[in-house]
Amino acid sequence: MPVDAERWLAERGVPREPVAAPGRADRDGTDAPAPRAAEVVDLARQSAGDAPPRTDGADAGPDPASVAERADDVDAAVAFIRRSTANAPQSEGRLRDKLADRGHDDATIDDALRRARSDGLVDDEALLHALIAERRARGHADRRLRRDLRDRGFTGPQVDEALTRHAHADPEAAAFAVARDHAARHRGVEAEAAVRRTVGALVRRGHGEALARKAARDAVYADREDRAAAER
Repeated sequence: MPVDAERWLAERGVPREPVAAPGRADRDGTDAPAPRAAEVVDLARQSAGDAPPRTDGADAGPDPASVAERADDVDAAVAFIRRSTANAPQSEGRLRDKLADRGHDDATIDDALRRARSDGLVDDEALLHALIAERRARGHADRRLRRDLRDRGFTGPQVDEALTRHAHADPEAAAFAVARDHAARHRGVEAEAAVRRTVGALVRRGHGEALARKAARDAVYADREDRAAAER
């Protein structure tokens, strides 16, 4: 049979210490309750505060070498914008594409364009206004303008806003002005041939086909009637 350990110890005069309940002992040897959760958290925070600083770089500040390299990248991007816009203004969208093709990241491109705007190297609003005025003077309608401006790197919302702000006063009058110039150039050909060529010129400038046919026919026949009247 198994020997009772406590009785065996008692028979030999060995004092037995009481088994303490789970917890902690005070300085006088009495049992103390287990620490509360808040106390555990406080102890952990104190330990963390006493811990030596980390050496893995997780809490380190920005690397001076990286900061300098980033500044050099921005300077290089701004220099490229300056060269690229020296002969003709360009949209920010086109410049953004060119800078990305040269390997600059988005953050560098954003900083470079911000500096370019501040230095007056780019101004999308002014460029849009100038391009719209120039092309309308050449008889271009909004359909052609939208395509041309997007090809220049402007976004759809930018183009829509600009065309709304600089709305054409009279599209029919603009189409007729173009048609009248072409009618005068084609006086040496048969009337219907002149109409077809004039329609093509108007459509290429973005005018709708129905408006182009009407303006072309009116301009060609008006021009020939005026010539006939002048010769009589």
